[in-house]
Amino acid sequence: MKTSENNNKEDGGETELELPEAQEEITETETTEEKLEKELSIAKKKLEEEKDRCLRLNAEFDNLRKRNIKERDEFIKYANEKLIQEFIDVFESLERGIENAKKADNKDKLIEGMELVYKQFKVVLEKNGLVPIKALGEKFDHRKHEAMMQTLTDEQEEDTILEEFAKGYMLNGKVIRYSKVRVSKRKGSEKEPDTEIENEVK
Repeated sequence: MKTSENNNKEDGGETELELPEAQEEITETETTEEKLEKELSIAKKKLEEEKDRCLRLNAEFDNLRKRNIKERDEFIKYANEKLIQEFIDVFESLERGIENAKKADNKDKLIEGMELVYKQFKVVLEKNGLVPIKALGEKFDHRKHEAMMQTLTDEQEEDTILEEFAKGYMLNGKVIRYSKVRVSKRKGSEKEPDTEIENEVK
């Protein structure tokens, strides 16, 4: 009997020893779950913050895009404002010239008025960077001139511009209209008779 009691006590003692270990494992599990929940909560919070930040950035970008479009449209709309303002004076001078021409019998005054308007136009255009391209007597330059006709001659060097049909213009160094010209060709360079001919350049 003593042996049995001792065994029971020993068994009971082992059970009593195992309970604290199980409780400790449960506590550790709860601590891990709490830690994971806390980390998950922090991650969710950061995610929400990032979403809000992205929404703000998208809104700022959209506003910037709209503002740039508006500024660009306004720039295009009023790009020629300064030039138009300068032409108002020329336009009014032309109006006055027409009215005076109606009243005057002297053609010289009409010519004088037209020359004045022409000079005003020229000043405004040159002030804004528009200059005519030199052509007559110059060497043909395909970057500035457009050959409309050719003339066989030995009196001029090859590709000399003999005649200008329409003026060409440059705006701030950029060709915006080519000069339409007639150019010379040496007779020896063409299998043509020794008489002057005109060929359209295609």
